[in-house]
Amino acid sequence: MDSRFRGNDKCEIMKKANIIVMWITGLVLLFATAMKIHQLLTEPIISKGFWESWEFFLIQIPLELGLGIWLISGLFRKAGWLLALISFAGFIVVTLHKGLIGAESCGCFGTVTVNPWITLFVMDVPLFVLLAIFRPKGEKLLPPPWPKAVHFFAIAIPTFILLPAVEYVLITNKPPMVSEKYEVLDVKQWANQDVWPLLEYIDIKDSLQTGEWVVLMYHYDCPDCRIAIPEYEKMHHNLKGNNINLAFIEMPSVSGEEHLIEISGDVTRGRLSDAKKWFVQTPVVVILLDGAVLQAWEGYAPDFDELIEAAFGQ
Repeated sequence: MDSRFRGNDKCEIMKKANIIVMWITGLVLLFATAMKIHQLLTEPIISKGFWESWEFFLIQIPLELGLGIWLISGLFRKAGWLLALISFAGFIVVTLHKGLIGAESCGCFGTVTVNPWITLFVMDVPLFVLLAIFRPKGEKLLPPPWPKAVHFFAIAIPTFILLPAVEYVLITNKPPMVSEKYEVLDVKQWANQDVWPLLEYIDIKDSLQTGEWVVLMYHYDCPDCRIAIPEYEKMHHNLKGNNINLAFIEMPSVSGEEHLIEISGDVTRGRLSDAKKWFVQTPVVVILLDGAVLQAWEGYAPDFDELIEAAFGQ
């Protein structure tokens, strides 16, 4: 009898622990979703790929929101637990990748910058381990038994109203491209203007207004920038031989902190002002002639031959 009671006590402890873990996981998902909703309503999303695009956020947000509500509701507990376990395994892979490529933020909490390594070891891995340990023992993956109708519909009806309502609000309230706090850089339009619009925000604008320049703008956490900068350092002397100067311009980081990529040699360096939050796919390469833009590329660093063709083929 004593062993049976101890077994029942252990089972009850495991069930309570599972409920607590699923509640915590659900609350984390709801908080992350709320922060993503805030981001989509207050600033534009600029990315190279689908997985970090505005369109993907529109898919991710209702899924995370729905899963968070599901875990807290306690409905179909084992199915919800299994889906949460799979989701956090996916989060671990994504966050680990961002940490390895040197991303400044995990992107989990909207505009709040959180280092991917912190997210990985403080949230993703611990919650995955807790979910794996405290499983919903004694629960079936699929019913029967069915939950009480009152409980089920009290959760299901508001949820199925809330999810499409959130999607509608996000789609119909997409932020403008330019505001006092931020600006989405329209690189394609620069060549149609007599003066490069960003000159007034760059600390070495006086130098860039005279002569011919190749300007490479970068974020310190941009993997493509880390590849492009050494290549441009190598071609620096070849550009000078063609009377073309080279400048590296660091764009402000998301967190507002200064993070310099090590740049060797006598390449001119500058910084873009943090008067605004700038949205653009880096690297950005611009060819200037006396402050006017001859050619510009976004998210791409052309090679030497393409630069020379753009500089002298105008």
